[in-house]
Amino acid sequence: MAGSVRGTDENAMTQIDDWEVFRTYTDQGSADLMCDRLLLENVPARVEAHSLENAREAEYWVFVHRSLAHRARWIVAQLPPSDQELEFTATGKLSGANET
Repeated sequence: MAGSVRGTDENAMTQIDDWEVFRTYTDQGSADLMCDRLLLENVPARVEAHSLENAREAEYWVFVHRSLAHRARWIVAQLPPSDQELEFTATGKLSGANET
């Protein structure tokens, strides 16, 4: 999906000045995962590949729409859920709690 805007209206989001680099990665998979995470949170994002000096290596840049860059930073700053939170979400029970 490099170079394309995913999950957004491309016509409304084509101005280059409306986008800013959010993160850079050395592999496309990581960049795509970050892009997908942002899109799930309704933050317009895209991935572009950029060749490095020797042209054998590339960096993958994740861009976000400038108007929602603050939201993207907030999303990434959130801690992942703990194992106990995931277990409660899955089962509805607190681990270690007395069952009556």
